[in-house]
Amino acid sequence: MVFVKLRIRDLLFSTWKNPVLSPSELDLEKQKDSQKKTLSSIESRLESIELLLSSDKWDDTKLLFRYLTYDLVNFQLQRTNQKEIPFGASLSNFSIPESDKKFKPFRFLEFFEKLAELSSKELDEYFSSALDTYEYLLDETKKDFSVRYVTALDSFQLVRKIRIILFTSIIVLSFLGFFYYQYKYPVFKDQSIRLYTFVSKEKPGTSEERMVVLPVLKKDIGDWVEFQFALTESMSNFGGLRIDPLEQRGIRFVLDQISILDSKGKEIYSKKIVVSPNLLPEDYQDFLKIIDIKTAGKQSPGEIVEMITTGSDPQIQLVFPTLNDAKTIKFKMKYIEAHKVKKK
Repeated sequence: MVFVKLRIRDLLFSTWKNPVLSPSELDLEKQKDSQKKTLSSIESRLESIELLLSSDKWDDTKLLFRYLTYDLVNFQLQRTNQKEIPFGASLSNFSIPESDKKFKPFRFLEFFEKLAELSSKELDEYFSSALDTYEYLLDETKKDFSVRYVTALDSFQLVRKIRIILFTSIIVLSFLGFFYYQYKYPVFKDQSIRLYTFVSKEKPGTSEERMVVLPVLKKDIGDWVEFQFALTESMSNFGGLRIDPLEQRGIRFVLDQISILDSKGKEIYSKKIVVSPNLLPEDYQDFLKIIDIKTAGKQSPGEIVEMITTGSDPQIQLVFPTLNDAKTIKFKMKYIEAHKVKKK
């Protein structure tokens, strides 16, 4: 990690263009690039050796180990500003660096002179030591880059990285906030109210053939709206009614008295959904199912039940004695966005 001093002003107002480096800084950047390429080459050689070991190709492995050994030694000499050792020359004068890590780097040099005679198990140990040495050099190089090789480009890259993280976080949080607000505080949309009739409590199945639909308009929100549904012939005999009051969650509504009339206009069924003394809807046993709907806040016995949709497919299913020759269903409803209702 590169340690540079940062100020808020740098984050907000510094340029996005790369800084102009001095000749000495350019030289440091070249050295860093060279070391990065060398480390990448060493890593690639380690991967090749690992494949050869897994394929039991011992001669090829030993040959690559010789090259890898000089790569590791010369990289250490390079980063400490010492003269590199030509391939094939003696490594006896190489000074193994001290390390505070558990493993000792360059431990494999103890076996280098006998490399051609090593067994498969010893080659695995050689590889393990070389890998540890690579990790050591990688860590030491990172430390060097953060202390000895710091340039204005490091500060610029750090500022740019922080900026990107900040801007990305702001954009992501903005989107999350927007979608959360849309979810928590949904805006009422034009939609439909659907009525289904079904045979009885024992046969609650519904179909589009036994359904009628009327629009619910955003312009009517907050006002009482009277709905009058004309039933088709196939819907005239039934013992249950399913009301889909909305297609949207988070909307508060009140359903006034339901009236069902026969072909002569006579009321053959009525129900008022009010709060009972136990704070449930009165005659709760008449409700076969209530789906994606809950009561809204504190309510008093005798009041019309106020409800809130909690899902996108709210339903109220009522059952009653079988009705015949039904032609019209009437009731009034009032809708309001739930978050705009003042708490009692």
